[in-house]
Amino acid sequence: MRRPRPSFLRRQGGWLGLLPLLALAAGCATPGGPGAGRLALKAVPAVPADPLRADRAIVAAFFAANGARLDARQLEQILPPAARPGQMDRHALRAAARAHHRVLTVVKADEQELGTWLARNLPLLVLLPPDVRYGPNVAAYVPVAWNQANDTVELLDGNGEIRVLSATEFFARREPLKHAALCLLKPGALSRLQPTRDQKLVLADFWFDQGFYRRADAAYVALQEDAGAGTADVEALVGQGNVLVRKKRYKEAMPVFRAALALDPDNPKILNNLAYCMLHGGGELLTALRHATKADRLDPENPIVLETLGSINLRLGDAPAAARYLERAWARALKRSPEIQIAIMDQLVRAWIGAQRRDLAWQVAEFRKRAFPEYRFPKDLLRAFPALRQPLAPLPEKKSEKNAK
Repeated sequence: MRRPRPSFLRRQGGWLGLLPLLALAAGCATPGGPGAGRLALKAVPAVPADPLRADRAIVAAFFAANGARLDARQLEQILPPAARPGQMDRHALRAAARAHHRVLTVVKADEQELGTWLARNLPLLVLLPPDVRYGPNVAAYVPVAWNQANDTVELLDGNGEIRVLSATEFFARREPLKHAALCLLKPGALSRLQPTRDQKLVLADFWFDQGFYRRADAAYVALQEDAGAGTADVEALVGQGNVLVRKKRYKEAMPVFRAALALDPDNPKILNNLAYCMLHGGGELLTALRHATKADRLDPENPIVLETLGSINLRLGDAPAAARYLERAWARALKRSPEIQIAIMDQLVRAWIGAQRRDLAWQVAEFRKRAFPEYRFPKDLLRAFPALRQPLAPLPEKKSEKNAK
């Protein structure tokens, strides 16, 4: 049985916010092929035949080249049916990489760096627009060779075909995308590649997501040290604060988030996280409410911010207002992780109990038990509804299906 983690906002976005528009890179490659001045993958990645969409097939090949095989569900999450070609879901990409203990990071694939990555045995998955102008429709490829002698780049597409472009055209098409590419690496491999500041931040976030909080904190501290005397790295500060939150050291996290807020006073994630820490760390609740309200205005309809607002109102004794915020949070969290959904539902149950609406509280609790049976209920909700300790009766439609059989 798993226990849901408290919901709070961690740093998100950065390079991953550009994924639907940028290029991707990862895998394993080595110098190869005949002829001087030619760098190539040791083996051309195998493109699976199962996915009907070419972009899903090339993404599957990209992950498989790194020993990470995606199933059909993961591919559909990365490239939903309604998505344009190459328009990938950044959260699903990160989740797939984490599931295989890989770090997804952005690298450069320009005239100076492309050969370096091929020589290091790291194939690149790139998104190319139709021409040098930016366009919403892009095609995904894996560069398999760069022949500098005849100035051509060979690209593997999602149908398993090799397309040859002149290097001039390849780099010109990538110019609107700033030559960005993704690299799928093991954490140790990224550390050995003399990573940039952004790549170090990605690695720190990776350790955080995996639950290695000491490693994550050390990486965030190193980023602060790299920033130099008299300066501060806001994202590293947020990362340090988030580590303290995960350890439930809310009082220690408050000054960290305050320092970050002084540098970025209109950042809704920092405002929300500070409000969350004040709620759980004995801070001034009215100040926390002001921070959370501002975060909601800056990032409207964010379920995590709405959950913080609802929880603060519940602590202040305004259960009906708390229920309104938490209802909105629940409605907007359906695509979030189970931990976030459960934290919102548990607070909503408490809010409806506080508003003297046990009927609505039971409806939410019952839905939560049916939707996520492997997650335990908090003790206070079990005391409020002892029936949650027992298996629930089948729904009417389930009974009719059983009788029909």
